[in-house]
Amino acid sequence: METQNLANATVVKLIERIDSVSSREVEATLQNIIVGGARNVICDFAAAKYISSAGLRVLLVVAKTLKKGGGQLLIVCARTGYVYEVLETAGFTSMIPVFASVAEATQAAK
Repeated sequence: METQNLANATVVKLIERIDSVSSREVEATLQNIIVGGARNVICDFAAAKYISSAGLRVLLVVAKTLKKGGGQLLIVCARTGYVYEVLETAGFTSMIPVFASVAEATQAAK
């Protein structure tokens, strides 16, 4: 995973598969970013092709942690494909803002 610090957010480019094995690494990375002081985190799903329930749990935990600190989790994901379908079916698109590009997500970050 690659991270990029912007003025008002940290962008994390996620890996291709976020499943029960890789979700631990994803969660550790995101939690370290939060502990490092990030208030807004943008998860870029451009390379991701699969997300399991373990990956959804990570997103939920991170979103709640950021919200408690006055920040937010934002997602960048094409509105077509498997990952978006899973996010939408699980109701995540109504809880976590989803954007088509990192630029849009960056503008929306508090």
